[in-house]
Amino acid sequence: MKQLTFLLLLFSSLLHGDFVPIYFQGNQQIKERELYEALNLYKPYMYEFWKKEPTVSPETATLLSETIKNFYRSKGYFHAEVTHTKSSKDVNITISEKSPVLVAAISTISKLKIHSAIPFKKGMLFDADKFDVSKKDIKLLYANRGYCNVEIDSKAWIDIETNNAYLMYDVTPNKLCYFGEVEINAPKSIDPQIISSMLHIKQNDPFSPQKVRRSYQSLYANEGISKVLIDTVVKNTNIAPVSVSVTEIEKPIRFQAGIGASSDEGAMISLGVKHRNIFGNLKTAAVETRLTEIKQTIKTNFFMPLKNRNSTGAEIGFEKEKFIGFKEDRYFGSIFLKQSETPHIFQEMLLFDHVTTYESEDESLFPQGQLFVTSAKLQWSYDTRDDILNPKKGYFLRPQLTGSIKSQISDASYYKYNISGGYIIPLLPSILALKANFGSLRLYEGNIPASYRFYAGGMNSNRAYNYRKLGPVNEHGNPIGLHSILEMTAEYRFAISGNFRGVVFNDTTFIGENETPEYKRGYYSLGVGVRYATPIGPIALDVGFDAENPTKQYAFHFHIGELF
Repeated sequence: MKQLTFLLLLFSSLLHGDFVPIYFQGNQQIKERELYEALNLYKPYMYEFWKKEPTVSPETATLLSETIKNFYRSKGYFHAEVTHTKSSKDVNITISEKSPVLVAAISTISKLKIHSAIPFKKGMLFDADKFDVSKKDIKLLYANRGYCNVEIDSKAWIDIETNNAYLMYDVTPNKLCYFGEVEINAPKSIDPQIISSMLHIKQNDPFSPQKVRRSYQSLYANEGISKVLIDTVVKNTNIAPVSVSVTEIEKPIRFQAGIGASSDEGAMISLGVKHRNIFGNLKTAAVETRLTEIKQTIKTNFFMPLKNRNSTGAEIGFEKEKFIGFKEDRYFGSIFLKQSETPHIFQEMLLFDHVTTYESEDESLFPQGQLFVTSAKLQWSYDTRDDILNPKKGYFLRPQLTGSIKSQISDASYYKYNISGGYIIPLLPSILALKANFGSLRLYEGNIPASYRFYAGGMNSNRAYNYRKLGPVNEHGNPIGLHSILEMTAEYRFAISGNFRGVVFNDTTFIGENETPEYKRGYYSLGVGVRYATPIGPIALDVGFDAENPTKQYAFHFHIGELF
């Protein structure tokens, strides 16, 4: 309907050169912006002052009025009356919505439970568009359970006298489907076995669009691949042979540069160069530098995919960082082995850290000198979020353990344990986001750099405080660092207008100078924020207030992307 309306309006615009503004009145339940969108017109937001208001040809007023009437019918308002007036100055469309059609009953005949795919409940407004989408969602639900030849007989009976809608879904699943033979088409520089090992599809496994989607994600995670096509055509009613075609990126060498800023680190500039298929088989090598007001880093890294969705790599670099009360120079290196089985990722690492502490304002707390620490690190990640920068649903869990034993290659025996997790709950159109982070550090023998301690406060911590400024301080007013921490965050994210969204949040922090936090004393903050959606993630501005002393203890934070 929208495409037909657009073509008719375009044809009419060629015949009539004079355009005038269009206005709506009488609409109560449907927003004005939705009405403009139904006519393929864009209504600028208040902040888009440079954009012009939508205009139409007065000669199309009858067509526009009829389009709005049909739009109301699709939204359940079968009795809506739509009239219009036109002049040389404007077009006015007047709407009398009347009583809508409500869902009176829903009947289902289905082998599987399909209520989660049906967007209606008894008493809800009937929406023809949502009804059409629900049929697709039911097919997808069945397909993810292995049924790829589902037949759906769905009907919506509308009684315009009683304003009731009666919905029926009759689902015939037919036979279970299975993946057939998997064929790999890859360029000469990439071993087909490497591509095959990245797939979540195996011959004779039950058919699942979700496995196809995960395979796409796994392949596109490699920067040496520019295009992936996974074709699954069902044959013999229940067998789906798989054809995977991969295209290598034409220009493997990429130069990158960026600028940005955050309230934690200040202004940022980054430069780098990466070869995205060096020596073939999707191996990558890169040199990167990142400069901020408190940290300057230069590093080089190498990454190599292995079979069975495994990978390995190494990294070396140099970093200068300014802490409150001291500074550190660090030469670091690491080697790792990673196993990926979406949504699980396991990683084993060996870390090498040569740290020089200097310009200390309190040498008893931040001893000057050099330390070399060799640590082993284990990490597991379980992540079902639908988007890392701007998640709408899903959850994650990420425990990690780092430790060392004092020896000729390490100046300390210690462990550092950290576990974080979050849950994104869709409350359409709003979102409730919950997160918790627990950390514990214990030194048994020797010395570790002061930077190994936990520091609280900042945009990823308690937002009533500035970066690293929550907790006990020394006589110079410098934070001493923590040996244990528990942080919890709750955010309610909601739409404001257009690309703008709002956030109301609560941050709670418990800290300790031993391996466990002191739960009798907590730091509680409340705050609000605003988000502006961009292609690289939302630009965020938050302000947090300490619940006990909001007028004296507060902080502003800005960053790109949701915090979790």
